[in-house]
Amino acid sequence: MKRITLLVIVLLVMIVASACGSPAPAATEVPASEPIAQATELPAQPAATEVPVQPVVTEQSAQPSAPGTEVIITLEDNSITSSLTEYEVGVPYTFVITNKGNHGHNFNIAQPVSVVGSLNAALSGALLAVPKSQLGAGAQVTVDYTFPESALTTQLELSCLITRHYQDGMFLAITVTQ
Repeated sequence: MKRITLLVIVLLVMIVASACGSPAPAATEVPASEPIAQATELPAQPAATEVPVQPVVTEQSAQPSAPGTEVIITLEDNSITSSLTEYEVGVPYTFVITNKGNHGHNFNIAQPVSVVGSLNAALSGALLAVPKSQLGAGAQVTVDYTFPESALTTQLELSCLITRHYQDGMFLAITVTQ
């Protein structure tokens, strides 16, 4: 019986590994040809008031191996603040995202909803997305990210793309320069 269980587990791991295709980039790598990092888990069923989350950030270590310019992001209920709002293409940034609110939030670098038309469109086109499952109340996540050249011509903002949160003002315009 133990052999059968072990065999089933090995087969499931092989199926999951082959379904993922190429391996996800390491925490400090930025994919050169893809604007969005690879997903590493499937989202839980979303609550009625939130946009379905499409996680695109892997679990991050507290100590990145190749830190960039540190950016402090604070998420609170109904607000988002950042130590920087102007970024440069090709410069590595280390985003230290802290949820000081009483509710879970997600964190995104995406086009404004007013430009793309909906929360789902903003989330699906996000350059960087950290799902709510990683940003519960009191949580802190560290993410390394480098803006691609395509960000130069795109209107962007830092945001929480959960319906009520976004509508209550959880977005902050940013600028990306050369």
